[in-house]
Amino acid sequence: MFVWATAVAFLLSLLAVGPLRETSPTWLQSGAELVAVISLFALVCLLESSGNNTDRSNPAA
Repeated sequence: MFVWATAVAFLLSLLAVGPLRETSPTWLQSGAELVAVISLFALVCLLESSGNNTDRSNPAA
């Protein structure tokens, strides 16, 4: 659920920063940029934590 909410927040903020930049107010643009950065960070962290759960005791493997 958190992943989907983060993905939706990221896409909506990209719309506000990208193609809808001319029609959105400046406070929304700065907030959308912040939401885009935070949601991208959260998505990367979630992907890293749910990724490969192999044994990390041998880093050369």
